[in-house]
Amino acid sequence: MKKELGKLLVVDDNEMNRDMLSRRLKRLGHTVEVAVDGKQALEMTATQSFDLILLDIMMPEISGIEVLKKLREKYTIAELPIIMVTAKDQSEDIVEALNLGANDYVTKPIDFPVVNARVQTQLTLKRLAELKDEFLRIASHDLKNPLTGIIGYTSLLNSMLAPIEQVPAELKNSISRVANLAQMMKRIITDFLDFQAMEDGQMKLEPVSFDINDIARMAVINNFDYAKSKEIEMLDEIPSTPIQVHADQYRIQQVIENFVSNAIKFGEKGSKVTVRTRIESEKALVEVSDTGPGLKDEDMQKLFVKYARLSNKPTGGEKSSGLGLAICKKIIELHQGEIGARNNPDKGATFWFALPLPKSPE
Repeated sequence: MKKELGKLLVVDDNEMNRDMLSRRLKRLGHTVEVAVDGKQALEMTATQSFDLILLDIMMPEISGIEVLKKLREKYTIAELPIIMVTAKDQSEDIVEALNLGANDYVTKPIDFPVVNARVQTQLTLKRLAELKDEFLRIASHDLKNPLTGIIGYTSLLNSMLAPIEQVPAELKNSISRVANLAQMMKRIITDFLDFQAMEDGQMKLEPVSFDINDIARMAVINNFDYAKSKEIEMLDEIPSTPIQVHADQYRIQQVIENFVSNAIKFGEKGSKVTVRTRIESEKALVEVSDTGPGLKDEDMQKLFVKYARLSNKPTGGEKSSGLGLAICKKIIELHQGEIGARNNPDKGATFWFALPLPKSPE
């Protein structure tokens, strides 16, 4: 394994312990700063960047536990590894520190080979996390942007060819295939990025007030050509009366789009997909129903689970990330809502979610 070197901060109120540990780490090639107490440690982390902190638990005024709490408000476990330094008989403090987000711990008297191994492990994990984040940035920008361009140009080509008579059907079909493939790739990349944000706890909501009927209608319009290409009828049962919700509009639209595109993806020629909205039990309810093969009992256990593969197969050979429904579940849970699926009494299945309606001002 490649040796990772970093900028470390040693925090200990005992001068002998502090100096001995910092000297040994410097000999290994690390850049080392020291803090004499918790207050100084917080001041230093506010103005400097560190790759790892060795933090003593027992310190006057501000304990290592309190310092850990404050640092975890700003930095994740991956962003700033923290190794607690503690006496062997402080098992309760060790458990509390680990529960609060400490990456690891070492006990006094210090065993330097153990310290070196644990520091090295945490620096390697930090480096891997940074590489993952860099890949996600590349995927987000360098992969999504060209696909957006491809989708835009295919739309432009279709609009330019629309008024021209006697355009070969093969040409139109080829342009549609390119557009569908680009949309498919974009969805897979988006699912992957959203899933990583979800796993890292970085999926944030930006709630606004909006009419959920508007985005439900938009989902029908957006997927109309996709459904038409598979000879599936798109229908809506959306009332004209607005249903106002307070939520992240982009994320809720993402859930509806996922439900609709899935219904089309697994739909058979001649089937129907219907989008419905209504108020039920003081909640905004959205349903997407299809007249496809429905869900088997074993499928019900795997719904909304990441990478789950259901027994039904896409009817047009479409590909997916296997993450879409898991992301939908997380989005609705972040909104304090409910999500589920059921088989219809006659044929097909219905996927649904419900969001709490905004409370009326007293």
